[in-house]
Amino acid sequence: MSESKPSESKPARRLLIPGFLTPSGIKPEEKKERRERRLRIRRRGGDVDEGKVKMHPEVMRELEIRDKAEVVLVGGGSRERKYVFTVIPSDDVPKNEVWCNEEEMRRLGVADMSIATIRLQGSEQTSMKHHEAIRRQEEFGF
Repeated sequence: MSESKPSESKPARRLLIPGFLTPSGIKPEEKKERRERRLRIRRRGGDVDEGKVKMHPEVMRELEIRDKAEVVLVGGGSRERKYVFTVIPSDDVPKNEVWCNEEEMRRLGVADMSIATIRLQGSEQTSMKHHEAIRRQEEFGF
């Protein structure tokens, strides 16, 4: 008796897989890397003008910020508040802080030493929200 392997006796099966299901057909999704950091907001009286913030130049390079930055404060749930400020580089500012105008932060309801997400300005729509929020606050006398 001659012994044969079980795999030799059966014909080989071929699977027909459509091209769009094969690994070579899958294109890797290009992720748009969002550069952002959580930094501490500090109120500074005479150091910073209204509508502007001061940041360390190294942090600005890391976040690729040139002139405008988006500051996002979260209060839980739907209370996310976004503001857009003009950024001024300053070596006096520590790397983990952003210095803001004291009066403006008080008007916006932002406490000293708050943590906020800082990123490159996303869109013009965010800027519109910032100006609308300031207009509303001035209208109601906050």
